[in-house]
Amino acid sequence: MKDYNLALVLGGGGVRCMAHLGVFRALHENGIEPDLIVGSSIGSVLGGVYAYIRDPHYVDIFADKFSKNPTFIRLENILNGSGGNILTKVLSKVAYAASIVHACSRHGFLSEELVRRAFSNILGKGVLNSHKFLLEDTAIPFAALTTDYASAEAVAVTQGELPTFLYASSAFPGICKPVRHGKRVLMDGGIISVLPVMAAHLLGAKKIIAIDTEAVVTRSELKNSIQSINTATDIRGHRLNIIEKNLADITISPSIKDYRFFEFSKWEICRKAGYDAAIAEMDMIKTLAGDSASKKSQNRVNYEPYYPFAVI
Repeated sequence: MKDYNLALVLGGGGVRCMAHLGVFRALHENGIEPDLIVGSSIGSVLGGVYAYIRDPHYVDIFADKFSKNPTFIRLENILNGSGGNILTKVLSKVAYAASIVHACSRHGFLSEELVRRAFSNILGKGVLNSHKFLLEDTAIPFAALTTDYASAEAVAVTQGELPTFLYASSAFPGICKPVRHGKRVLMDGGIISVLPVMAAHLLGAKKIIAIDTEAVVTRSELKNSIQSINTATDIRGHRLNIIEKNLADITISPSIKDYRFFEFSKWEICRKAGYDAAIAEMDMIKTLAGDSASKKSQNRVNYEPYYPFAVI
């Protein structure tokens, strides 16, 4: 395993992950570049793009294209449509159900093809002779965290086609088709580690900065099944986050409203929240990136036996 001085860890959370873009820009403006990036779920998608391109401007372009996915727009419009008569509400629910069926038939809201097409649109055809985007070719070392259904392990993917494993890291169960890799069945990294601090540690990171984009669990009344599922997911993420975010040397926590997972029209608001949060912590980040030693390293070592982990 290699040694990395400074790792940047990116949490999951749908549109809230767009806060990572602001952190990328803040670090870039202050001349700080991590030696390793580890992402989970949508955080993995954005982290993989940044690790490959190494320029926050192009990641913004990617995020804009990603956020304009017609399925995302349709779902957001339906979920936000609270007004109208009974017929309108019934038709909205039918339209929502049809969107779910359509998405599942295409193997998910997020797909390998969506990620691959966005890469090609940004970089242009022929950038790589192989016309493939490989994890091994990222400008900054990168790992996409996934969950292996077969072994219940957290699996960090460091080799192979980048779009394939960014999709695997974000493949939400029940909606997206898993990625089969040998005997492994890989799905959303957020199932097992919403904020993959331990994965970065086990990959060899000495010091870790984590960006926490978990949802705020505030709902006391559950009005429908969708809200119940969202709240259950938020609670799971919160419980996992309590442990891992306290194992990071610095945790950046952008001030983001409780946006629904698919409210990607809010991506620029989330990006600004990430930028502001990173700037607020910049003095500490610069100190850590310099000669400062980790104060949490031993805590991470102590937690290793409780974190089943593999690298491929």
